[in-house]
Amino acid sequence: MTPSNIRIKTEGFRAVNSADIIIDGITVVAGENGCGKSSISKLLYFLYKTVNNYDLLVKERLLINLRGVTRFIDIVQQDLRLNVKDRNVREELRKEISELRREIYSTEYLEDELQKWLNVVERLEEIYNSSSAENPNLSSQTSIRLKYITKDILKTEDEGNDIGSSFSKIRGFIENRFKQAISKIKSRPTSLFVEELKSVFSDGDLPKKFEVLEYDDLIVSLDSTYLSIPYSIQNAIYVDTPMMISVDDSHNEHWDDLNQLLLQRGNTNNKFSELINKEITQGDVVVDDGIYTADDFKFKRSDGATFNLLDVATGIKSFSILQMLIKNGSLSDKTLLIIDEPESNLHPQWIIEYARIIVLLNKELGVKFFLATHNPDMVSAIRYISEKQGVLDSVNFYLAEKSGQPFKYNYNYLGKEIDAIFGSFNIAIDRINKYGI
Repeated sequence: MTPSNIRIKTEGFRAVNSADIIIDGITVVAGENGCGKSSISKLLYFLYKTVNNYDLLVKERLLINLRGVTRFIDIVQQDLRLNVKDRNVREELRKEISELRREIYSTEYLEDELQKWLNVVERLEEIYNSSSAENPNLSSQTSIRLKYITKDILKTEDEGNDIGSSFSKIRGFIENRFKQAISKIKSRPTSLFVEELKSVFSDGDLPKKFEVLEYDDLIVSLDSTYLSIPYSIQNAIYVDTPMMISVDDSHNEHWDDLNQLLLQRGNTNNKFSELINKEITQGDVVVDDGIYTADDFKFKRSDGATFNLLDVATGIKSFSILQMLIKNGSLSDKTLLIIDEPESNLHPQWIIEYARIIVLLNKELGVKFFLATHNPDMVSAIRYISEKQGVLDSVNFYLAEKSGQPFKYNYNYLGKEIDAIFGSFNIAIDRINKYGI
């Protein structure tokens, strides 16, 4: 038996009592409200965001840890700018500091970046000492202040005896933080993923069990000390509402991530974009050349009328998100596209069309999908369109059912069969009969 590309196992996570879910092509999970579908979606997204962007996340946290140091550098630079007469020295120092901040996000080794930071602080100290010799008032004006700033950065009670000790301690602090970051990048501890989960889920609860297997090899576990590098999925995209387009300061990290992704440039796979344009929405997403923001996206209808994308129907926004991801080359066989309630705000006819696009993207580009749905039309369309397109073998259905414990659900594997899902949907008909007759 061929092992699954990806298999996710989790237990004791919010409303999820237990789930053992295969992601080979298109994975569909159904269940009533509050059964934990969105929790699993977020868990998957932030897992792959963490493991695939580990180095960048470590660097981002490093920069946060160095905020106090950057303020220290700014203060010293400002004092020196007002006291150093040599304009060339001031300008060289400004360039070094500007480069320093730019380099923290570069692809260079952190060891190289560390040396640049240490060099800047050493240069500041050298100029400071030289200027203090020429202007004794400089030292008396700033030394006490810089010692207290150093004390706050280091979170220590020791203020130091002289300004030289402040520069020395700041260099030690920088070196310590960089070495911690370098160690994390080399060993990839699971703690970074745990920190990410705690920041995403406000209650701070972690799964009692969480494992990810790739071709039956365990690559992620909360019980492991480190995270492996995945292969089958190298980027994840999470869409839980088309209304996230151009939302600023959303406090939803995955909304911000998606908005940034939609702004990427590219021009690939126009076959699918044209299919959406000509056969479904009768229009295309366009943007003028140059630097742009999400506010600049336009929907150009087939009759030539153009509208701001923010002003069009929500269903058009849903397809437009797919069009933009297709156009800028964000979708490939190494992509996991997570869509929470893809049928939301879609006319029944467009639900079927949306399912069709999902199946075709999986068939022709190899895009992997995790779909959480309430809708019988979406379930049926995925099932029967994938069969007609010859990709049913890579489709798997799950139903979240009550576990016997209050507010806890087990995700039961249905294979290719969807009758049990429709049985759960029939509860709605029972309610109509109960309340309407």
